Amino acid sequence: MRALGGLLLLLCAILPAPCEARQVLAQAAGGQSPLQRADAAYSSGNRELAQRLYREVLASDPENSRAMFQLARLLPLGSAESVALLRRYVKLEPRDAWGYMALGDALAKTGEVDNAIVQYETARRIAPAESDVYVGLGRILRDSGRGDDLVDNDERWVTAQPRNADAWFELGRARQRAKRYAEAADAYAASYAIRKDVRSEEALAAALAESGPSLRPFFGLAYDTDDDRIKRWGLDAEWQLTPRSRWGLHAERAEVWDPFSSGTVDSLALFAKWQPLSQLRLDALAGAAQLYTVQTNLYRPLGGLRMRWSRPAEGPALELRATQNPLIATPGLVAQPVELKEIKAGLDLPVSGPVRARVRGLDGVLDSPIDVNRRKGYQVGPVYRWRPAAEIGVFYSRLAYDQATAAGYFAPELAETIEVGTYIEYYDWWPLTLAIDAGAGQQRVQKFGEDIRDWIATYRLWGMASYELKPGVSLDLEVEHYDSPIAGNAVAPTANWRYNAALLSLRFGVRPQTTRSFLSERAASAPR
Repeated sequence: MRALGGLLLLLCAILPAPCEARQVLAQAAGGQSPLQRADAAYSSGNRELAQRLYREVLASDPENSRAMFQLARLLPLGSAESVALLRRYVKLEPRDAWGYMALGDALAKTGEVDNAIVQYETARRIAPAESDVYVGLGRILRDSGRGDDLVDNDERWVTAQPRNADAWFELGRARQRAKRYAEAADAYAASYAIRKDVRSEEALAAALAESGPSLRPFFGLAYDTDDDRIKRWGLDAEWQLTPRSRWGLHAERAEVWDPFSSGTVDSLALFAKWQPLSQLRLDALAGAAQLYTVQTNLYRPLGGLRMRWSRPAEGPALELRATQNPLIATPGLVAQPVELKEIKAGLDLPVSGPVRARVRGLDGVLDSPIDVNRRKGYQVGPVYRWRPAAEIGVFYSRLAYDQATAAGYFAPELAETIEVGTYIEYYDWWPLTLAIDAGAGQQRVQKFGEDIRDWIATYRLWGMASYELKPGVSLDLEVEHYDSPIAGNAVAPTANWRYNAALLSLRFGVRPQTTRSFLSERAASAPR
């Protein structure tokens, strides 16, 4: 025995292994089991040694659930081996909620979000009062863009733990992401009532600022290669109608001129925004526009309806849009208005993993004092989406008019475009956020009675930069550029047309409710 001890001391002195490994060797001499030696290596942070020792345990005892679970934790999250080990583990230990949570995290890493959620739901049935269940599931739901499910998860959490300030705070964040600002304020206030910290107070102030009345003055300029100029300014005013809807008033003046003539368009409209679910949003607008020049003074209706429905990041999406408005690209179109009535539809369908198929179509009627024209078009192509707000695709577009016209806009018999397009929303530089929709490719146009032209280069760009000055106050800059008469399905005045525009706006709250007054109103009531 004395000789064995001397040998171990000699090994500890000459081995280049870390101190923890030497401790494990020393503990081996003390009669520890293989699993205990593996646990000791794991506790000391020696991951490589722990992996080897856990594998040795499983080699001699394949049903050892602890070695199975610990080895899975040491492997790369989502690896095939870790998933297989955790699947075996939950069969051996069906009452261990943490096993199902670990399996859920591993499956989410591989993209099997639905299966991951199933594992967490099993864990929640086993341990409904355990915070880790709701935190882990919430992370998966948030990363996969399932806003409504995230709200539901956090509402279950506060039901299970009504005195948990963190649960109420996370519920507030989930509701705020779903743009349910009034409901988010309730949750933040409940969190603050339990634990009075700065984080909850600041979040409450932000939610109140977003849910209160707001004003948005704006100013914009646009010009094209035909020397047409447009100057726009106006104001949007919004109020909270219900916890999930807002309504408002839009007032705008647009001055349109070229080197020889000018016109003015005054618009007044009511609008409404309703988001009953984070996946479903409805926008509507109704009003009138007055178009006048030196010789004319005319009124035209304004109308718009837009529905956007989207499943989580890996699911389908649908958009429908109907519009009715006069074209105001040139002074001639102000003097002799052309009214556009159009329906657009778009559908995204998942194909495999991040790859989706996109189909869009439009059908519109252009009504002028000279004639009534119709146009139809569609766009198809694959899209690769690597996160909910970042994608790239290749698209073929086709647009055709029924007839040529002299009403003041360009109506080709056929226009085709093949482009690479991308859309990205970038939030990592908060309080600055960016959104970009851009495309570049080739197009060809065929006029009525002529042969189709050769392919030529085309590109387009739309961008939005928003800077949050403080909660409820943001400065926004929107820019556009088109170098094609049919880019973005635009209605252009001529065949050789390029267009640039910029719009600057400032959104701010009008006397939002203070946190102090809001908390005072709720002081006598329990968290809801």
